[in-house]
Amino acid sequence: MNRFPIAVLALAGISATACEAEREPPPPLEETVFKDQVQALDKARAVEDINDERMKKLKQAVDEQERGTGGN
Repeated sequence: MNRFPIAVLALAGISATACEAEREPPPPLEETVFKDQVQALDKARAVEDINDERMKKLKQAVDEQERGTGGN
């Protein structure tokens, strides 16, 4: 009679573990309700990359002007 609760707990643990193993991975964010937000973030990152490149070129031009190696 003392073994019955242990057996029940063991069976419950095995069942929980088996259910956990059957889970499939979640879908990519692009296929969920967050699709619009993900697209907006991707667009913002692209704009940020463009802005960073422009700032890099502007800084380079300013540095050249300060050194007197500019085209004008």
